[in-house]
Amino acid sequence: MGKAFINEQRKLVVSNMNSTRSIEIGDAAIDCGFLLQFPGVTLPIFLYLVTHMDDNYQIRTCPTIISTYLPDSYKVEEIYAGLSYLKNNGIIDCTGEREGDYTYLIQLNIDKIQQAGALPAGSKTGLHNDYFNNRELRMKILQLPQPCRAELFQAILTFISPAEDLNILESKINQWLEDFPLEMIRELIRRVDKWQEKYNNPAEKAFHYLKGIIDDWYRKEIHSYEDLQKQDRLFREIKEIAQLYGLAQWQNISPVQVETFQNWLQEDYPLSVEVVKLAIQEAFRRKKDGQPSLQYIEDNFIKLLKENQVRDTREARGLFKKTRPKRRQEDRFSFDWDKLAWDFED
Repeated sequence: MGKAFINEQRKLVVSNMNSTRSIEIGDAAIDCGFLLQFPGVTLPIFLYLVTHMDDNYQIRTCPTIISTYLPDSYKVEEIYAGLSYLKNNGIIDCTGEREGDYTYLIQLNIDKIQQAGALPAGSKTGLHNDYFNNRELRMKILQLPQPCRAELFQAILTFISPAEDLNILESKINQWLEDFPLEMIRELIRRVDKWQEKYNNPAEKAFHYLKGIIDDWYRKEIHSYEDLQKQDRLFREIKEIAQLYGLAQWQNISPVQVETFQNWLQEDYPLSVEVVKLAIQEAFRRKKDGQPSLQYIEDNFIKLLKENQVRDTREARGLFKKTRPKRRQEDRFSFDWDKLAWDFED
């Protein structure tokens, strides 16, 4: 018997120089519950059969022959029981050929093997058609109190179009499951599902949207559920400020404007969203010749608030009152700023 060797590159190959057939079992198959379908002795029996079948997925063998490939702890009776289990679950068909030595013609049902997620090397996966756009499965997983890694993997598969190469994507998905807590992955799936259902977006674009969220997490170094909650709160606050300033549509906000709002809320001495909104309101009160620029608001109000380390709207109002320029006599006409069309809130 030739000596086996292990070659580890992108795949772990256990083989020797005389091998003519091998089986590839990816981590995606394991995550999808492949091993759960082969209790006890059935897994080594299956591995023996699938690596020794001919091009028609057939093999002539018997329990005694199979036993020579397995540890001595497995009895021939157990091998008979294992073959019966595989037959009863549709993975093989087994018919007797010669009664004297109990030789059987065993047919491997390749479709069943594909559904299990383990394929002879070079075969095409059947996972795509089983999982893609299966929202019923996705929702069942999302409704679990604490879905496990394998279940979340399956939920992600529901976003992957059959046009995608799962052999390439499975390592990427498993890396996400390593890098982020499972509760974050669950929230990721929930958000993509909401994006697809609420806005009637095509299922084929869901995985691209999912990957965009993941890339944003990496870029912003969001690695915990607490980090994600903080980022969500910051997003909501920036959106509030932008709308108050007059940018009603999020897609119309430039990256520079987003960065400016974020700096007001986070950099140097962080200001609360309520104080920033009051600063914008004050800027509109004082600048009567059009909408104040963000630079005008920052130079005349934001910097003032940060330098004085203002903590709340009460302190902000007091500071604005002290620094508010006196009106000229001709400007002193009656005008109720509270009746403006904008609904500024404190």
